[in-house]
Amino acid sequence: ELVHVIADAHIYDRHIPIVEELLERSEYPAPQFVLNPEVEDFYDFVPTDAQLIDYKCGKIVRDIPVAI
Repeated sequence: ELVHVIADAHIYDRHIPIVEELLERSEYPAPQFVLNPEVEDFYDFVPTDAQLIDYKCGKIVRDIPVAI
């Protein structure tokens, strides 16, 4: 089981139009995340032991303002 937590995410007023654009986009099927089942110790994993299969993404949003 892989659990990922985002603990301190913020959307500021200047981000609202960008977030609305992202939410209006079509969804893609979720990709499959696969770890090499032969690795038994977490610390033995190397980058090639992980695969992301059938990942698709939409147009990249650039110039997103950051908090200062």
